[in-house]
Amino acid sequence: MICQLCQTFIKQTPSLLQTFGMIRWQPNKLCQACQSEFVSISCACSGCGRQQNNESLCFDCQRWEKQGKILLQHTSLYQYNDAMRDFMQRYKFNGDYSLRQIFNHELIQYVNNMAIDLVVVIPISEYTMMTRGFNQTVGLFEGVTLSDLLKVKAKNKSHQSQFNRKGRMMRTQPFTVSKSLPLHNKRVLLVDDVYTTGNTLYHAADLLYDLGAKNVKSLSLAR
Repeated sequence: MICQLCQTFIKQTPSLLQTFGMIRWQPNKLCQACQSEFVSISCACSGCGRQQNNESLCFDCQRWEKQGKILLQHTSLYQYNDAMRDFMQRYKFNGDYSLRQIFNHELIQYVNNMAIDLVVVIPISEYTMMTRGFNQTVGLFEGVTLSDLLKVKAKNKSHQSQFNRKGRMMRTQPFTVSKSLPLHNKRVLLVDDVYTTGNTLYHAADLLYDLGAKNVKSLSLAR
């Protein structure tokens, strides 16, 4: 097996249980050196998943509550450090679609362990789909049944990366509902690639609650 990031050969030997098919064998996608560069989130804010020393609500989540928002109880698997930034550059912006496989198994396992009824993906614009060729979040969560319940309003939606924090927080509702789907008493999970300010996810959650969702949580690869 070759490391998908640095192309180093990875020597792997399946156990006897894996060899005989009693346990599914998941070969490593990364070498130990590359894997060590990605930092898992351990202790985090209970509202947005920000890495911190305790699970109390951070300032941002306290502000969301004051605005009347129901907190998303967001979870991210990894911190958005230099390694994750480089990964996103290669995968999302340079278009190396094969890299979607690196964290796919972890994300699927996490979703499968959640008590949810529906998984809704954050959409991208038609322009982004034409220029990039894929929705990066759909790729990361490949294997999970995803609903395309939401769509981007504008045909040419600007990338979040083009805005600073203030610009992101001031953006108006970028989404609309793509089809009629009553969500009465449904527990919905919103999935995205990276949680930055939370503004995108809260805009999406507003629409899901308008459709009658009982509860909306969110999950991303990085925070």
